[in-house]
Amino acid sequence: MQKISTYLAWVATAIIAALVVLNWNVMMANAQIDLLFLQISAPLGVVMLAAAGGLFAIFFVLYLRNQISSLMETRRLLKEVQRAHDLADKAEASRIENLHKLISTEFRLLNERLSLSERVSTAAVAAESGKPDDGEFRPVSLTEIVSRN
Repeated sequence: MQKISTYLAWVATAIIAALVVLNWNVMMANAQIDLLFLQISAPLGVVMLAAAGGLFAIFFVLYLRNQISSLMETRRLLKEVQRAHDLADKAEASRIENLHKLISTEFRLLNERLSLSERVSTAAVAAESGKPDDGEFRPVSLTEIVSRN
């Protein structure tokens, strides 16, 4: 859509420029211009062309102002999105760190329970076999467990 608008603007400008060049003698002809409180003699075509140029300049400045404000708004929104993204990344890193701590704690507790269970099992086997428990860890074999039950 923007390409079509730009193309049409250039075509309109070219048509106006061609009309001005082709009718330059008429554009330069003096005419009496009434300005309510003053009456002057000037080329009417040049006055109208200057007025059109002034309007073009005003609309061009307003267009640039609109584009600049749009770019500034886009930049502000981009910064806000980046801040939110950084905050989400920090929150996710915090959640991952908490999960890592939880898993580490659970594995440590599980290892402690397994060690305690192995010690109890070793002590039970030693008590059944009549050997005193010297506190040294000795793995229990599957054969010992089956023969005990």
